[in-house]
Amino acid sequence: KIRIRDLRIVQSTARSEHLSHYLRQSIVAQQLSFPHPKLLLWPLLFSINHSASNQRFGVMSLLFLDKFFKITERGSTVSTEVRAGVASFLTISYVILVNPQLLSLAGVPASSCVVATCLSSALGCFLCGVVGNLPFGLAPGMGLSAYLVYGLVLGGVMSVKHALTSVFISGILQSVFAVTRISHFFMLIVPLSIKLSIVVGMGILVSMIGMVSVGLVVANDKTLVGLGDLSDERLQLAMLGVVLIGSLVYHNVKGGILVGITTLTLISWYMEGGAPSHFLEWPRLETHASDYIDLSLLTSVDSLRTMLPAISSFIFIGIFDVSGVMFGLSALADLVEQDGSVPGGIWGFLGSGFGTVAASFMGCSPIIVTVECAAGIKEGGRTGLTACVIGLLFLLSLFLAPLLGSVPPPATAPVLILVGSMMMSESKNIPWDDVSEALPSFLCVVMMPLTYSITNGIVFGLATALVFYVTTGKFFAALKAWIARIDDRDIEAGTPLKRTPSFVGEGGTVVRRPSFLLNEMEREKIERKE
Repeated sequence: KIRIRDLRIVQSTARSEHLSHYLRQSIVAQQLSFPHPKLLLWPLLFSINHSASNQRFGVMSLLFLDKFFKITERGSTVSTEVRAGVASFLTISYVILVNPQLLSLAGVPASSCVVATCLSSALGCFLCGVVGNLPFGLAPGMGLSAYLVYGLVLGGVMSVKHALTSVFISGILQSVFAVTRISHFFMLIVPLSIKLSIVVGMGILVSMIGMVSVGLVVANDKTLVGLGDLSDERLQLAMLGVVLIGSLVYHNVKGGILVGITTLTLISWYMEGGAPSHFLEWPRLETHASDYIDLSLLTSVDSLRTMLPAISSFIFIGIFDVSGVMFGLSALADLVEQDGSVPGGIWGFLGSGFGTVAASFMGCSPIIVTVECAAGIKEGGRTGLTACVIGLLFLLSLFLAPLLGSVPPPATAPVLILVGSMMMSESKNIPWDDVSEALPSFLCVVMMPLTYSITNGIVFGLATALVFYVTTGKFFAALKAWIARIDDRDIEAGTPLKRTPSFVGEGGTVVRRPSFLLNEMEREKIERKE
Protein backbone atom coordinates (compact mmCIF):
# COMPACT_ATOMS: atom_id res chain seq x y z
CA LYS A 1 0.00 0.00 0.00
CA ILE A 2 1.11 3.58 -0.70
CA ARG A 3 1.65 5.63 2.45
CA ILE A 4 1.41 9.38 2.72
CA ARG A 5 5.22 9.65 2.83
CA ASP A 6 5.47 7.72 -0.45
CA LEU A 7 2.78 9.92 -1.90
CA ARG A 8 4.86 13.06 -1.19
CA ILE A 9 7.95 11.48 -2.78
CA VAL A 10 6.05 10.59 -5.95
CA GLN A 11 4.41 14.02 -5.98
CA SER A 12 7.78 15.76 -5.83
CA THR A 13 9.01 13.54 -8.66
CA ALA A 14 6.01 14.06 -10.91
CA ARG A 15 5.60 17.78 -10.16
CA SER A 16 2.10 17.86 -11.58
CA GLU A 17 -1.16 18.89 -9.99
CA HIS A 18 -3.02 16.48 -12.23
CA LEU A 19 -0.88 13.54 -11.11
CA SER A 20 -1.17 14.61 -7.47
CA HIS A 21 -4.94 14.50 -7.77
CA TYR A 22 -4.72 11.10 -9.49
CA LEU A 23 -2.56 9.75 -6.66
CA ARG A 24 -5.04 10.84 -4.03
CA GLN A 25 -7.89 9.20 -5.91
CA SER A 26 -5.86 5.96 -6.19
CA ILE A 27 -5.22 5.89 -2.43
CA VAL A 28 -8.92 6.44 -1.74
CA ALA A 29 -9.73 3.59 -4.13
CA GLN A 30 -7.40 1.22 -2.28
CA GLN A 31 -8.71 2.26 1.12
CA LEU A 32 -12.25 1.49 -0.06
CA SER A 33 -11.10 -2.04 -1.03
CA PHE A 34 -11.92 -2.08 -4.70
CA PRO A 35 -11.86 -5.59 -6.31
CA HIS A 36 -8.45 -5.13 -7.99
CA PRO A 37 -6.68 -2.17 -6.34
CA LYS A 38 -3.24 -3.06 -7.77
CA LEU A 39 -4.53 -2.62 -11.29
CA LEU A 40 -5.16 1.03 -10.49
CA LEU A 41 -1.41 1.62 -10.03
CA TRP A 42 -0.40 0.63 -13.57
CA PRO A 43 -1.79 3.69 -15.37
CA LEU A 44 -0.54 5.80 -12.46
CA LEU A 45 3.03 4.52 -12.73
CA PHE A 46 2.92 4.89 -16.51
CA SER A 47 1.78 8.51 -16.14
CA ILE A 48 4.54 9.24 -13.63
CA ASN A 49 7.11 7.67 -15.95
CA HIS A 50 5.81 9.65 -18.91
CA SER A 51 5.83 12.91 -16.94
CA ALA A 52 9.34 12.31 -15.63
CA SER A 53 10.54 11.55 -19.16
CA ASN A 54 8.99 14.77 -20.48
CA GLN A 55 10.54 16.65 -17.60
CA ARG A 56 13.98 15.22 -18.34
CA PHE A 57 13.55 16.10 -22.03
CA GLY A 58 12.56 19.65 -21.12
CA VAL A 59 15.52 20.06 -18.78
CA MET A 60 17.92 18.69 -21.41
CA SER A 61 16.46 21.08 -24.00
CA LEU A 62 16.94 24.04 -21.69
CA LEU A 63 20.49 22.95 -20.92
CA PHE A 64 21.23 22.64 -24.64
CA LEU A 65 19.84 26.12 -25.35
CA ASP A 66 21.76 27.55 -22.43
CA LYS A 67 25.04 26.02 -23.59
CA PHE A 68 24.56 26.70 -27.31
CA PHE A 69 23.58 30.37 -26.93
CA LYS A 70 25.74 31.00 -23.82
CA ILE A 71 22.70 32.33 -22.02
CA THR A 72 23.95 31.95 -18.44
CA GLU A 73 27.40 33.16 -19.47
CA ARG A 74 25.87 36.43 -20.65
CA GLY A 75 23.76 36.83 -17.52
CA SER A 76 20.36 35.96 -18.96
CA THR A 77 17.76 33.16 -18.84
CA VAL A 78 15.76 31.30 -21.46
CA SER A 79 12.50 32.92 -20.38
CA THR A 80 14.09 36.36 -20.53
CA GLU A 81 15.39 35.71 -24.04
CA VAL A 82 11.96 34.54 -25.23
CA ARG A 83 10.27 37.56 -23.68
CA ALA A 84 12.84 39.86 -25.28
CA GLY A 85 12.25 38.27 -28.69
CA VAL A 86 8.50 38.83 -28.41
CA ALA A 87 9.03 42.46 -27.33
CA SER A 88 11.37 43.08 -30.28
CA PHE A 89 8.96 41.50 -32.75
CA LEU A 90 6.04 43.58 -31.51
CA THR A 91 8.16 46.68 -32.09
CA ILE A 92 9.42 45.58 -35.52
CA SER A 93 6.19 44.01 -36.78
CA TYR A 94 4.90 47.27 -38.25
CA VAL A 95 7.33 46.59 -41.10
CA ILE A 96 5.11 43.71 -42.21
CA LEU A 97 2.29 46.20 -42.58
CA VAL A 98 4.11 49.24 -43.97
CA ASN A 99 6.54 47.63 -46.41
CA PRO A 100 3.88 45.99 -48.63
CA GLN A 101 2.06 49.32 -48.86
CA LEU A 102 5.20 51.05 -50.10
CA LEU A 103 6.30 48.38 -52.57
CA SER A 104 2.79 47.92 -53.95
CA LEU A 105 3.16 51.44 -55.39
CA ALA A 106 6.02 50.07 -57.50
CA GLY A 107 3.88 47.21 -58.81
CA VAL A 108 4.74 44.42 -56.36
CA PRO A 109 1.58 42.59 -55.17
CA ALA A 110 0.95 43.40 -51.50
CA SER A 111 0.23 39.80 -50.46
CA SER A 112 3.42 38.58 -52.14
CA CYS A 113 5.36 41.35 -50.46
CA VAL A 114 4.09 40.22 -47.06
CA VAL A 115 5.44 36.72 -47.73
CA ALA A 116 8.74 38.12 -49.04
CA THR A 117 9.12 40.42 -46.03
CA CYS A 118 8.51 37.62 -43.53
CA LEU A 119 10.72 35.01 -45.22
CA SER A 120 13.71 37.26 -45.87
CA SER A 121 13.50 38.77 -42.39
CA ALA A 122 13.32 35.32 -40.79
CA LEU A 123 16.38 34.19 -42.77
CA GLY A 124 18.40 37.17 -41.59
CA CYS A 125 17.27 36.70 -37.97
CA PHE A 126 18.16 33.00 -37.90
CA LEU A 127 21.62 33.61 -39.41
CA CYS A 128 22.32 36.42 -36.95
CA GLY A 129 20.98 34.41 -34.01
CA VAL A 130 22.11 30.82 -34.64
CA VAL A 131 25.56 31.50 -36.09
CA GLY A 132 26.40 34.96 -34.75
CA ASN A 133 24.64 34.58 -31.36
CA LEU A 134 23.50 38.19 -31.48
CA PRO A 135 20.10 39.42 -30.15
CA PHE A 136 19.28 41.48 -33.24
CA GLY A 137 16.21 41.46 -35.41
CA LEU A 138 16.53 42.01 -39.15
CA ALA A 139 13.84 43.38 -41.47
CA PRO A 140 13.48 45.56 -44.58
CA GLY A 141 14.69 49.13 -44.05
CA MET A 142 11.92 51.67 -44.52
CA GLY A 143 14.35 54.25 -45.86
CA LEU A 144 15.65 51.81 -48.45
CA SER A 145 12.12 50.78 -49.40
CA ALA A 146 11.21 54.44 -49.89
CA TYR A 147 14.34 54.99 -51.98
CA LEU A 148 13.55 51.96 -54.15
CA VAL A 149 9.94 53.03 -54.75
CA TYR A 150 10.12 56.82 -54.98
CA GLY A 151 13.75 57.44 -55.84
CA LEU A 152 14.13 54.74 -58.49
CA VAL A 153 10.84 53.36 -59.83
CA LEU A 154 8.30 56.18 -59.46
CA GLY A 155 11.06 58.69 -60.09
CA GLY A 156 11.42 57.25 -63.59
CA VAL A 157 15.07 56.32 -63.11
CA MET A 158 14.58 52.60 -63.77
CA SER A 159 12.04 49.79 -63.87
CA VAL A 160 11.16 47.46 -61.00
CA LYS A 161 13.26 44.70 -62.57
CA HIS A 162 16.29 46.99 -62.78
CA ALA A 163 15.78 48.13 -59.18
CA LEU A 164 15.44 44.63 -57.71
CA THR A 165 18.36 43.36 -59.77
CA SER A 166 20.36 46.18 -58.19
CA VAL A 167 19.18 44.97 -54.77
CA PHE A 168 20.32 41.44 -55.65
CA ILE A 169 23.81 42.61 -56.71
CA SER A 170 24.16 44.84 -53.65
CA GLY A 171 23.28 41.92 -51.35
CA ILE A 172 26.00 39.76 -52.89
CA LEU A 173 28.60 42.53 -52.78
CA GLN A 174 27.70 43.42 -49.20
CA SER A 175 28.31 39.81 -48.15
CA VAL A 176 31.64 39.74 -50.03
CA PHE A 177 32.69 43.05 -48.49
CA ALA A 178 31.87 41.71 -45.01
CA VAL A 179 34.00 38.59 -45.48
CA THR A 180 36.93 40.49 -47.00
CA ARG A 181 36.60 43.34 -44.44
CA ILE A 182 36.21 45.91 -47.21
CA SER A 183 33.14 47.18 -45.37
CA HIS A 184 35.39 47.90 -42.40
CA PHE A 185 37.62 49.98 -44.69
CA PHE A 186 34.61 51.97 -45.93
CA MET A 187 33.62 52.71 -42.36
CA LEU A 188 37.08 54.08 -41.64
CA ILE A 189 37.34 56.49 -44.58
CA VAL A 190 33.84 58.00 -44.39
CA PRO A 191 33.57 60.83 -41.81
CA LEU A 192 31.34 60.18 -38.84
CA SER A 193 29.34 63.34 -39.53
CA ILE A 194 28.38 62.02 -42.98
CA LYS A 195 27.34 58.66 -41.52
CA LEU A 196 25.08 60.46 -39.06
CA SER A 197 23.77 62.78 -41.78
CA ILE A 198 22.71 59.82 -43.92
CA VAL A 199 20.53 58.55 -41.08
CA VAL A 200 19.02 62.01 -40.48
CA GLY A 201 18.34 62.62 -44.18
CA MET A 202 16.69 59.23 -44.57
CA GLY A 203 14.50 60.05 -41.56
CA ILE A 204 13.26 63.29 -43.15
CA LEU A 205 12.65 61.50 -46.46
CA VAL A 206 10.71 58.69 -44.78
CA SER A 207 8.57 61.22 -42.88
CA MET A 208 7.88 63.17 -46.06
CA ILE A 209 6.80 59.99 -47.84
CA GLY A 210 4.33 59.30 -45.03
CA MET A 211 2.96 62.85 -45.24
CA VAL A 212 2.56 62.66 -49.02
CA SER A 213 0.80 59.28 -48.85
CA VAL A 214 -2.10 60.76 -46.84
CA GLY A 215 -2.17 64.18 -48.52
CA LEU A 216 -0.65 66.25 -45.73
CA VAL A 217 2.00 67.53 -48.18
CA VAL A 218 0.85 68.06 -51.78
CA ALA A 219 2.32 69.42 -54.99
CA ASN A 220 1.99 73.14 -55.70
CA ASP A 221 2.76 74.77 -59.05
CA LYS A 222 3.96 78.02 -57.49
CA THR A 223 5.78 76.85 -54.36
CA LEU A 224 6.60 73.28 -55.44
CA VAL A 225 4.96 71.86 -52.27
CA GLY A 226 2.05 72.97 -50.12
CA LEU A 227 -0.29 71.97 -47.32
CA GLY A 228 -3.03 69.47 -48.10
CA ASP A 229 -6.76 69.65 -47.39
CA LEU A 230 -7.09 69.41 -43.60
CA SER A 231 -10.81 68.63 -43.92
CA ASP A 232 -10.03 65.29 -45.58
CA GLU A 233 -11.13 62.44 -43.31
CA ARG A 234 -8.17 60.24 -44.25
CA LEU A 235 -5.75 63.03 -43.35
CA GLN A 236 -7.54 63.64 -40.06
CA LEU A 237 -7.36 59.94 -39.23
CA ALA A 238 -3.62 59.91 -40.00
CA MET A 239 -2.97 62.91 -37.73
CA LEU A 240 -4.98 61.20 -34.99
CA GLY A 241 -2.71 58.19 -35.51
CA VAL A 242 0.41 60.33 -35.05
CA VAL A 243 -0.88 61.46 -31.64
CA LEU A 244 -2.05 57.96 -30.67
CA ILE A 245 1.10 56.07 -31.63
CA GLY A 246 3.37 58.80 -30.28
CA SER A 247 1.57 58.66 -26.91
CA LEU A 248 1.83 54.88 -26.74
CA VAL A 249 5.54 54.99 -27.52
CA TYR A 250 6.07 57.74 -24.94
CA HIS A 251 4.51 55.56 -22.24
CA ASN A 252 6.67 52.57 -23.33
CA VAL A 253 3.65 50.42 -24.16
CA LYS A 254 4.91 47.09 -25.49
CA GLY A 255 3.83 46.78 -29.09
CA GLY A 256 2.49 50.35 -29.02
CA ILE A 257 3.16 50.85 -32.74
CA LEU A 258 1.29 47.65 -33.59
CA VAL A 259 -1.61 48.64 -31.32
CA GLY A 260 -1.82 52.01 -33.03
CA ILE A 261 -1.76 50.51 -36.53
CA THR A 262 -4.46 47.99 -35.58
CA THR A 263 -6.71 50.69 -34.12
CA LEU A 264 -6.34 52.98 -37.13
CA THR A 265 -6.93 50.08 -39.53
CA LEU A 266 -10.20 49.13 -37.82
CA ILE A 267 -11.39 52.75 -37.87
CA SER A 268 -10.47 53.08 -41.55
CA TRP A 269 -12.30 49.86 -42.43
CA TYR A 270 -15.37 51.12 -40.58
CA MET A 271 -15.28 54.50 -42.35
CA GLU A 272 -14.37 53.44 -45.88
CA GLY A 273 -14.66 49.67 -46.02
CA GLY A 274 -11.88 47.62 -47.55
CA ALA A 275 -11.70 44.88 -44.92
CA PRO A 276 -10.43 41.54 -46.33
CA SER A 277 -12.91 38.73 -46.85
CA HIS A 278 -10.61 36.27 -45.05
CA PHE A 279 -7.72 36.74 -42.65
CA LEU A 280 -5.77 33.48 -42.94
CA GLU A 281 -4.24 32.02 -46.07
CA TRP A 282 -1.61 29.47 -46.95
CA PRO A 283 1.48 31.52 -47.88
CA ARG A 284 2.20 31.75 -51.58
CA LEU A 285 4.00 34.04 -53.97
CA GLU A 286 1.98 35.39 -56.88
CA THR A 287 5.12 36.08 -58.89
CA HIS A 288 8.38 34.33 -59.76
CA ALA A 289 12.00 35.34 -59.33
CA SER A 290 12.27 35.90 -63.09
CA ASP A 291 9.72 38.71 -62.74
CA TYR A 292 12.16 40.70 -60.60
CA ILE A 293 15.71 39.52 -61.37
CA ASP A 294 17.28 39.73 -64.82
CA LEU A 295 21.02 39.05 -64.80
CA SER A 296 21.21 39.73 -68.53
CA LEU A 297 20.98 43.42 -67.62
CA LEU A 298 24.55 43.16 -66.35
CA THR A 299 25.78 42.54 -69.88
CA SER A 300 24.43 45.86 -71.13
CA VAL A 301 26.60 48.94 -70.68
CA ASP A 302 23.57 51.25 -70.59
CA SER A 303 21.84 49.16 -67.94
CA LEU A 304 24.99 49.01 -65.83
CA ARG A 305 25.39 52.78 -66.09
CA THR A 306 21.80 53.17 -64.89
CA MET A 307 22.06 50.62 -62.09
CA LEU A 308 25.49 51.56 -60.72
CA PRO A 309 24.30 54.54 -58.59
CA ALA A 310 21.50 52.42 -57.12
CA ILE A 311 23.85 49.52 -56.33
CA SER A 312 26.34 51.90 -54.71
CA SER A 313 23.60 53.50 -52.61
CA PHE A 314 22.24 50.17 -51.41
CA ILE A 315 25.74 48.98 -50.47
CA PHE A 316 26.86 52.14 -48.69
CA ILE A 317 23.60 52.63 -46.83
CA GLY A 318 23.52 48.96 -45.88
CA ILE A 319 27.08 49.05 -44.54
CA PHE A 320 26.65 52.34 -42.67
CA ASP A 321 23.25 51.42 -41.27
CA VAL A 322 24.11 47.87 -40.19
CA SER A 323 27.45 48.78 -38.65
CA GLY A 324 26.12 51.80 -36.79
CA VAL A 325 22.98 50.14 -35.47
CA MET A 326 24.82 46.93 -34.59
CA PHE A 327 27.47 48.78 -32.60
CA GLY A 328 24.86 50.84 -30.77
CA LEU A 329 22.74 47.81 -29.89
CA SER A 330 25.81 45.82 -28.84
CA ALA A 331 26.84 48.63 -26.52
CA LEU A 332 23.31 48.65 -25.09
CA ALA A 333 23.54 44.88 -24.50
CA ASP A 334 27.09 45.19 -23.11
CA LEU A 335 28.50 42.91 -25.82
CA VAL A 336 31.25 45.20 -27.13
CA GLU A 337 34.79 43.93 -26.54
CA GLN A 338 37.57 46.12 -25.15
CA ASP A 339 38.98 46.69 -28.62
CA GLY A 340 35.59 47.98 -29.80
CA SER A 341 34.68 44.86 -31.80
CA VAL A 342 31.39 42.99 -31.57
CA PRO A 343 31.70 39.19 -31.15
CA GLY A 344 30.04 37.54 -34.13
CA GLY A 345 29.47 40.94 -35.71
CA ILE A 346 30.32 39.68 -39.19
CA TRP A 347 27.10 37.64 -39.12
CA GLY A 348 25.13 40.83 -38.73
CA PHE A 349 26.49 41.90 -42.13
CA LEU A 350 26.07 38.43 -43.63
CA GLY A 351 22.54 38.10 -42.28
CA SER A 352 21.74 41.42 -43.92
CA GLY A 353 23.49 40.42 -47.16
CA PHE A 354 21.93 36.95 -47.50
CA GLY A 355 18.54 38.30 -46.44
CA THR A 356 18.81 41.00 -49.10
CA VAL A 357 19.60 38.44 -51.80
CA ALA A 358 16.59 36.33 -50.78
CA ALA A 359 14.39 39.44 -50.60
CA SER A 360 15.30 40.53 -54.13
CA PHE A 361 14.17 37.20 -55.57
CA MET A 362 10.74 37.67 -53.99
CA GLY A 363 10.27 41.37 -54.80
CA CYS A 364 11.30 42.92 -51.48
CA SER A 365 13.65 45.75 -50.46
CA PRO A 366 17.06 45.24 -48.73
CA ILE A 367 17.28 43.74 -45.23
CA ILE A 368 19.05 45.58 -42.42
CA VAL A 369 19.52 45.29 -38.65
CA THR A 370 16.61 47.22 -37.14
CA VAL A 371 17.12 49.76 -34.40
CA GLU A 372 13.67 48.89 -33.04
CA CYS A 373 15.00 45.65 -31.54
CA ALA A 374 16.49 47.83 -28.80
CA ALA A 375 13.14 47.18 -27.09
CA GLY A 376 14.07 43.50 -26.74
CA ILE A 377 17.54 44.31 -25.48
CA LYS A 378 15.98 46.56 -22.84
CA GLU A 379 13.87 43.54 -21.84
CA GLY A 380 17.09 41.61 -21.18
CA GLY A 381 17.87 39.96 -24.53
CA ARG A 382 21.57 39.16 -24.75
CA THR A 383 21.92 36.11 -27.03
CA GLY A 384 20.92 34.74 -30.41
CA LEU A 385 17.87 33.04 -28.90
CA THR A 386 16.17 36.44 -28.95
CA ALA A 387 16.84 36.72 -32.71
CA CYS A 388 15.56 33.17 -33.28
CA VAL A 389 12.30 33.99 -31.49
CA ILE A 390 11.90 37.05 -33.73
CA GLY A 391 12.53 34.91 -36.83
CA LEU A 392 10.00 32.30 -35.68
CA LEU A 393 7.33 34.96 -35.18
CA PHE A 394 8.04 36.31 -38.67
CA LEU A 395 7.38 32.82 -40.04
CA LEU A 396 4.09 32.57 -38.13
CA SER A 397 3.05 35.89 -39.67
CA LEU A 398 3.22 34.32 -43.13
CA PHE A 399 -0.30 32.96 -42.71
CA LEU A 400 -1.75 36.45 -42.16
CA ALA A 401 -0.90 37.80 -45.62
CA PRO A 402 -4.52 38.75 -46.59
CA LEU A 403 -4.94 40.68 -43.36
CA LEU A 404 -1.55 42.39 -43.38
CA GLY A 405 -1.74 43.26 -47.07
CA SER A 406 -4.99 45.22 -46.67
CA VAL A 407 -3.79 47.78 -44.11
CA PRO A 408 -4.68 51.28 -45.46
CA PRO A 409 -2.17 54.17 -45.81
CA PRO A 410 -3.75 56.26 -42.97
CA ALA A 411 -2.69 53.48 -40.60
CA THR A 412 0.92 53.27 -41.80
CA ALA A 413 1.71 56.93 -42.51
CA PRO A 414 1.91 57.84 -38.79
CA VAL A 415 4.53 55.13 -38.34
CA LEU A 416 6.67 56.58 -41.11
CA ILE A 417 6.45 60.00 -39.49
CA LEU A 418 7.35 58.50 -36.10
CA VAL A 419 10.30 56.54 -37.51
CA GLY A 420 11.55 59.70 -39.19
CA SER A 421 11.45 61.59 -35.89
CA MET A 422 13.41 58.79 -34.23
CA MET A 423 16.08 58.87 -36.93
CA MET A 424 16.42 62.64 -36.46
CA SER A 425 17.91 62.03 -33.00
CA GLU A 426 21.31 61.41 -34.62
CA SER A 427 21.52 65.08 -35.58
CA LYS A 428 22.57 66.00 -32.04
CA ASN A 429 25.87 64.18 -32.59
CA ILE A 430 26.83 66.21 -35.69
CA PRO A 431 29.39 68.96 -34.88
CA TRP A 432 27.36 71.90 -36.20
CA ASP A 433 29.89 74.41 -34.83
CA ASP A 434 32.56 73.19 -37.29
CA VAL A 435 31.66 74.50 -40.74
CA SER A 436 33.93 71.96 -42.46
CA GLU A 437 31.67 69.20 -41.13
CA ALA A 438 28.40 71.10 -40.74
CA LEU A 439 28.08 72.17 -44.39
CA PRO A 440 28.67 68.69 -45.92
CA SER A 441 26.30 67.23 -43.32
CA PHE A 442 23.65 69.84 -44.10
CA LEU A 443 23.84 69.19 -47.85
CA CYS A 444 23.67 65.46 -47.27
CA VAL A 445 20.54 65.86 -45.14
CA VAL A 446 18.54 68.35 -47.23
CA MET A 447 19.30 66.89 -50.66
CA MET A 448 17.59 63.60 -49.78
CA PRO A 449 14.04 64.90 -49.20
CA LEU A 450 14.32 67.82 -51.66
CA THR A 451 15.38 65.55 -54.54
CA TYR A 452 13.58 62.41 -53.28
CA SER A 453 16.88 60.56 -53.59
CA ILE A 454 19.17 59.09 -50.95
CA THR A 455 21.90 58.73 -53.58
CA ASN A 456 21.96 62.47 -54.28
CA GLY A 457 22.31 63.21 -50.58
CA ILE A 458 25.23 60.80 -50.15
CA VAL A 459 27.03 62.09 -53.25
CA PHE A 460 26.70 65.76 -52.26
CA GLY A 461 27.74 65.03 -48.68
CA LEU A 462 30.81 62.96 -49.56
CA ALA A 463 31.94 65.27 -52.37
CA THR A 464 31.70 68.39 -50.20
CA ALA A 465 33.43 66.67 -47.29
CA LEU A 466 36.28 65.60 -49.59
CA VAL A 467 36.78 69.14 -50.90
CA PHE A 468 36.77 70.60 -47.39
CA TYR A 469 39.21 67.90 -46.28
CA VAL A 470 41.74 69.40 -48.71
CA THR A 471 40.92 73.11 -48.49
CA THR A 472 40.99 73.19 -44.67
CA GLY A 473 44.46 71.63 -44.59
CA LYS A 474 43.33 68.47 -42.79
CA PHE A 475 44.62 66.34 -45.64
CA PHE A 476 48.14 67.80 -45.40
CA ALA A 477 48.12 67.50 -41.61
CA ALA A 478 47.17 63.84 -41.89
CA LEU A 479 49.85 63.31 -44.53
CA LYS A 480 52.44 64.91 -42.28
CA ALA A 481 51.39 62.71 -39.35
CA TRP A 482 51.57 59.63 -41.57
CA ILE A 483 55.09 60.51 -42.67
CA ALA A 484 56.02 61.07 -39.03
CA ARG A 485 55.28 57.43 -38.30
CA ILE A 486 57.89 56.29 -40.83
CA ASP A 487 61.28 55.59 -39.27
CA ASP A 488 64.29 57.41 -40.66
CA ARG A 489 66.58 55.10 -42.56
CA ASP A 490 70.32 55.43 -42.44
CA ILE A 491 71.76 56.20 -45.86
CA GLU A 492 74.64 53.78 -45.32
CA ALA A 493 73.78 50.24 -46.40
CA GLY A 494 73.85 47.43 -43.87
CA THR A 495 73.17 49.58 -40.76
CA PRO A 496 70.05 48.94 -38.66
CA LEU A 497 67.05 51.22 -38.83
CA LYS A 498 67.18 54.26 -36.59
CA ARG A 499 64.29 55.24 -34.37
CA THR A 500 62.47 58.44 -35.33
CA PRO A 501 63.46 61.37 -33.04
CA SER A 502 60.86 62.02 -30.36
CA PHE A 503 60.03 64.73 -27.85
CA VAL A 504 57.26 65.45 -25.34
CA GLY A 505 54.67 67.75 -26.86
CA GLU A 506 51.65 69.55 -25.43
CA GLY A 507 49.60 67.59 -22.93
CA GLY A 508 52.48 65.21 -22.22
CA THR A 509 52.07 63.29 -25.49
CA VAL A 510 55.13 61.82 -27.19
CA VAL A 511 55.60 63.21 -30.69
CA ARG A 512 57.72 61.41 -33.31
CA ARG A 513 58.73 63.03 -36.57
CA PRO A 514 61.49 62.53 -39.15
CA SER A 515 64.33 64.99 -38.73
CA PHE A 516 63.57 66.90 -41.91
CA LEU A 517 60.11 67.81 -40.55
CA LEU A 518 61.33 69.20 -37.21
CA ASN A 519 61.32 72.90 -36.52
CA GLU A 520 63.94 74.72 -34.44
CA MET A 521 62.11 74.44 -31.10
CA GLU A 522 61.47 70.72 -31.60
CA ARG A 523 65.13 70.12 -32.43
CA GLU A 524 66.16 71.84 -29.16
CA LYS A 525 63.80 69.60 -27.18
CA ILE A 526 65.33 66.48 -28.70
CA GLU A 527 68.90 67.72 -28.04
CA ARG A 528 68.09 68.45 -24.40
CA LYS A 529 66.53 64.99 -24.07
CA GLU A 530 69.63 63.32 -25.53
